[in-house]
Amino acid sequence: MSLEQYLGGQGRSVEIGLVLLSEQWQVLGMNEHALRIAAPDMGPIGQNLFQMHPARSREKVRGILNELSSLQESTQRSMVIDFLGKVLMISLSRLVVPGSSMAWAVSFMDLSEQTGASTNPNSGHLELKKMPIYENGAFHFLSAEQVCLVEADGNYCRIHTPHKKFYLLMSLKAVLQRFPTSDFLKVHKSFVVNLRHVQAIGPAGDSRMMVSFTEPAIPAVPVSRRLIPEVKKALAGTVHPSL
Repeated sequence: MSLEQYLGGQGRSVEIGLVLLSEQWQVLGMNEHALRIAAPDMGPIGQNLFQMHPARSREKVRGILNELSSLQESTQRSMVIDFLGKVLMISLSRLVVPGSSMAWAVSFMDLSEQTGASTNPNSGHLELKKMPIYENGAFHFLSAEQVCLVEADGNYCRIHTPHKKFYLLMSLKAVLQRFPTSDFLKVHKSFVVNLRHVQAIGPAGDSRMMVSFTEPAIPAVPVSRRLIPEVKKALAGTVHPSL
């Protein structure tokens, strides 16, 4: 789904938030939609952006903005994130306004409905039915069934599907929290597998246990020693051990 298709399908209901920032991330202005989200009693204009968020969230916000602002000019400066109970696509643009202190414009759209987002009343975690991916001007909303493997990659996760790989700004722990399906199983500190796509489990040449997949394009991944009993139990009756 392209951005144009998304906007066209939403018609007049789409609202885009816009926040204007200084080089030091001071809020210089907002449109009405962003103001409604920020809440009038927060008095956001003139504040540092980080002060508008709870202390526990500030480093996450700082990391997101640093990630976006450090990208090369040729790279799309957009990310899909889960934040403050919503699923947002945020974009960061450099501003050049002579005689003004404005340096950045942050725009965002709420994709909570498209991802089936809802808060679990027991855990308090935001849970999603689909993974929101934004790549090269297009949205991809991946169901759990489409995902074969989730691989930790720094601040991102690399999502392996039978036909393509995507990046998601979310930790491996957050993926397990956001997508509480019994098909997802953590087999290593860096890997979560989808049991529906696992073909076999068995020792590799260096005596490590490895999980392989029915899709040949998906690389086999190691199993942590301490997780071997749990993984074998979960896979029992689902896949056949390698001979």
